Amino acid sequence: MKKVNAYLIITALLLIVLGVVCVMNPQEIFASMAWVAGLLILVSGFTTLFFGLRAQKYLPNAGSTMLMAVFQIIIGLILLCNTAIVAEVVVTLVFSMWVMIEGVSLGVLAFDYKKSGYDLWWIMMLLGVCSVVLGFLALRNPSDTSTFLGIMLGIGIFANGIVRIIAFTALKRIGEAVRDMKESSTAMNIDEKK
Repeated sequence: MKKVNAYLIITALLLIVLGVVCVMNPQEIFASMAWVAGLLILVSGFTTLFFGLRAQKYLPNAGSTMLMAVFQIIIGLILLCNTAIVAEVVVTLVFSMWVMIEGVSLGVLAFDYKKSGYDLWWIMMLLGVCSVVLGFLALRNPSDTSTFLGIMLGIGIFANGIVRIIAFTALKRIGEAVRDMKESSTAMNIDEKK
């Protein structure tokens, strides 16, 4: 339990410091995140491609999913291979376009789900439209978008650190409660009660 406690405290402190650094330097964070973003988008592209290939027999417009997957793979490779030249504006533009294209893909899939008889297809359509609108708004002002994304990332990391501190205190209280229960309980032999 002491190792878990040490892990929680150390990671909490590191996450809080990283969150503060991100909030204080929101635009610079994108240069260091280009490689990670590229890797995640590349993995997403391959999993989306796999899904699209498997879904073709059930969803007639799965080709749009595969097109999205190819786009993700290309963007992921660009980000992975060109981390030195990828800066805040490029990452923001790519992110914005990715969100817009994902929204279009969700819209196309929504019609497939509707044809398949899925009642909640409209939620997917609504989320697709929202993605397109948000991507377009982000494209209009990439510098502000990158600052906003950097600040939100920092706040998320900071909050994750705070959650670990809460988890540490909760685990400590649970451990004390279990210890108290063990101390207050008495063992009895069931065979002797007969």
